[in-house]
Amino acid sequence: MISSITRFDGGRDAESGPARSGDLVRPIHCISRAAVAPGSAVTELERYKLSLRRFTPGDGASWLPWPCQAQCAGCGRTVAATFQQASNGGGVALEVRCPDCGTRCEPHRDAICTTDSPFDGDGADRPRRTLSGSPIRPVIPELPRTVETLCPHCRCILLGRYYVRDGAVWIEKTCPEHGYFRDKINSDVKLHLKAARAVFQDERGVRRPQVHGGGHCPTDCGLCNQHVSGSCLAQIDLSTRCNLTCPVCFAGANTNGQVAEPTFQMVVEMLTALRRQEPYPATAIQFTGGEPTIHPEFHRIIARTREMGFTHIQIATNGITHASLEFAQRSAEAGLHTLYLQFDGLDDALYVKARGRPLLDLKLACIENCRRTGLKVVLVPTIIKGFNDHQVGEIFRFAVEHIDAVSAISYQPVAFTGRINQRDLERCRYTLGDLARDVASASGADLERDFWPLGMLTPLARIMECIDGRSKIRPSCHSDCAFGTYFFVTPERRAVPIPQLFDMYRIMADFNDQARRVQRRRRSDAEIVRADPRELARIAWTFIRRYNWRHFFRTDITPWTFIRALQGLTDKSKGRGAAERKSYKTLMAAGMHFMDRYNYDTDRVRRCVIQYSTPDGIYPFCTINGGPEYRPFIERVIAQSADRWQQDHPHLAVRPDPHPEAVKPGEGRIGQEAPTFS
Repeated sequence: MISSITRFDGGRDAESGPARSGDLVRPIHCISRAAVAPGSAVTELERYKLSLRRFTPGDGASWLPWPCQAQCAGCGRTVAATFQQASNGGGVALEVRCPDCGTRCEPHRDAICTTDSPFDGDGADRPRRTLSGSPIRPVIPELPRTVETLCPHCRCILLGRYYVRDGAVWIEKTCPEHGYFRDKINSDVKLHLKAARAVFQDERGVRRPQVHGGGHCPTDCGLCNQHVSGSCLAQIDLSTRCNLTCPVCFAGANTNGQVAEPTFQMVVEMLTALRRQEPYPATAIQFTGGEPTIHPEFHRIIARTREMGFTHIQIATNGITHASLEFAQRSAEAGLHTLYLQFDGLDDALYVKARGRPLLDLKLACIENCRRTGLKVVLVPTIIKGFNDHQVGEIFRFAVEHIDAVSAISYQPVAFTGRINQRDLERCRYTLGDLARDVASASGADLERDFWPLGMLTPLARIMECIDGRSKIRPSCHSDCAFGTYFFVTPERRAVPIPQLFDMYRIMADFNDQARRVQRRRRSDAEIVRADPRELARIAWTFIRRYNWRHFFRTDITPWTFIRALQGLTDKSKGRGAAERKSYKTLMAAGMHFMDRYNYDTDRVRRCVIQYSTPDGIYPFCTINGGPEYRPFIERVIAQSADRWQQDHPHLAVRPDPHPEAVKPGEGRIGQEAPTFS
């Protein structure tokens, strides 16, 4: 328990009474509250959460019948339709009533409206309940299927569907107040279904969720009893201030006349909440904003994070401050590992349009400073169709050429956080299927063989846990969330897709089976059983058995190369510094497609592994920045007006100048001697 806490107006001890979503409770890591229920909403945030349920029935079966509109499979017109119980008494059917094509009923796969889903996932091995006892609704990897989604205008929970048309996967839904909406989920139905069928059984959430009694995702955050995944890469906002004002910023930095900037002690409490997650304490953290590096105690926060046991410390940044070598050196000394660097392309005209000024030279200086100080860079392009999708290949080739500093590319198809008309939505929407094709074209990778969902790697964490007996974070996200591939990069800067050399799906399936057999010996959910010598031999044999031996004499990449690379991915101490020179360099090229209200799916948010630790609890990423967009409510919990903040911080700027030397690496950030770190 923290003995000294800094208070804001409205802050109170966690023990002083029932916690309310939207009230500041200290210490933050002790938050525990009931989900908001009709008649119990007190705060602005609770009333907002409750308002999102106004079309939601008390249970799944009560959704039916659901009047809506749908695209006719015959002529393509949008016509009247109704979701209803299938005539055979099982499942759901969509009755589509087209004036030209007639009436037809189309069966839909369903796990929302029917009590017993016909899809059983991994059968007996699929977990039925979270660790806190809530039912786990399975993801159905078939189409068409029902989906629980949101209205793009009022954000209320609706019943919709995923369906196929012209080789693409679409979502459509109808709000009783705002009408019909349609959006593209994936431009390639084959890749979508391949990804859906490649993930393994769900995880079981956290042992002690902060919110109990939840039943209406995503209105019960954070983190509630319905959530299935733990944190893989946690997030903490350090400031709403920024030295840029970008029109595509999902955080809306510098736009509302307020400053929300947690104190050092508050950040420690939010980190503590993540480290206390069970059964998999968070070990990877990303500080974001705004621009996190302009927080007045940025380097002190990084140093404290390292002391608390986080093994991967990353920042989401525009890179301006790290274009100063002095700042980059201080970051490396404090314990920073990686810059998640905004990088929209290699043409300055793109930055002028998207960020308001030329930035390419600053980005290149930042990358060079990271190379000199041992920091790693993940390039993060926001991709908009028709704007910079032609840069996908250029960015890939740049990353390969700079593999000594760049470890990954996280392409982010744009998420539309405001309203957009149907024509512009279809014109600008860029999906993970589009990305896979563009990366394959640039790299020579095989579209069918080499691209997989991130969630497929979850068995790797399970088997590593069996090997060393320590809990591992797990990338158990939904198959629609992240999709891509890994490359080995040779000293000659040749990118070789890892699935070209290893049968990735079969390796992961083997790991999953082997981990399952090992853990059957445990006596409780909390126990971790280590593999015995015979089981370790089977695990080692998997690498040899699944290697494509046809390539053995064509490359120096062997099963042992792969093992060293995997160690570097799961244990950062084996992938940095002197240890890095002993492992082959790898490059991840993947897309992380965050949701907006047009393509929202509550099955995805239940499995979110990018979790924000906030002053109001732990929230999935796509509830903070997309969907219900809780960000402004949570920021108001600790926000001050910009004028009041400026009075309290006379030596700092609400909006620092976008120059590398405008923010100094000292604790007070006005150029005095910076603190040292032990």
